[in-house]
Amino acid sequence: MKPPSTALKAFALAAATMLIPAGGSAHPHVWITSTATLKFEGGKLTRIGMRWQFDTFFSQVLTGDFDKNQDGTFDADETQAMFGQVFTSLKDYGFFTHVRVGDEEALFDRAQNFSTAIDKGDLIYNFDLVFATPVDPTAAKVQFTVYDPTIYVDVLLGGDKPIAIEGDAQCQWTFSSGDEVSNEGAFIMPQVVSLNCGG
Repeated sequence: MKPPSTALKAFALAAATMLIPAGGSAHPHVWITSTATLKFEGGKLTRIGMRWQFDTFFSQVLTGDFDKNQDGTFDADETQAMFGQVFTSLKDYGFFTHVRVGDEEALFDRAQNFSTAIDKGDLIYNFDLVFATPVDPTAAKVQFTVYDPTIYVDVLLGGDKPIAIEGDAQCQWTFSSGDEVSNEGAFIMPQVVSLNCGG
């Protein structure tokens, strides 16, 4: 398993005050409240729309680094800088979003529609994760989780509507606790979202 300083290199570069050494104790340094919109086309899951809301302290750090004109918003150039210097580094970690179809991992081909905003002082990322191959939710059991395996970032599905269904599928979802994920003495129990689409 890669150490936190490698897994989140861009986060660390963007927030030097939060750097921890490789081999340091693993525990969250960044907190994200996430919502997920499962987007269906032709009865298949083609993408997941994510909304990440960062904790206030980390939001202030990134805003200070990337809101160059300090106007409280991110223009196109500032957003592109955030995308290139911070966000894209998370691709190797599936953007903390892990989907299983039966016994196989469903891979994302790319991230699209990245945007940033500030909501009551908290930084918001919005983006779509596009599957390399659309997922048929009636062919096998579909489950997904959001977590950082290094436990450097704590990601939690939360808010008033943590999961939404969009498109032409009739699906229900349930929460459960997943298997323990541990790293350097710390551990988490990821939330697992299971889909039932009538298959």
